[in-house]
Amino acid sequence: MYPLAWVVVELEKTKTWTWFLEELQSDMQIGGGNRFTFISNQQKGLMNAIKELFPNVEHRRCARHIYANF
Repeated sequence: MYPLAWVVVELEKTKTWTWFLEELQSDMQIGGGNRFTFISNQQKGLMNAIKELFPNVEHRRCARHIYANF
């Protein structure tokens, strides 16, 4: 597991997540997400952007966040 990129934005919402993931998709030449897994918290804007841009990606929730919110 490797962190590939990070960004600082004003708000975490679908629009900014979509922009970030489009840049990542282009730079990493990921395409639809075959053979990639995203691990994230339950941020709704991020989940929406992942579904839209990476229809074939595996998406899992971070165990730390699941435990913290239990």
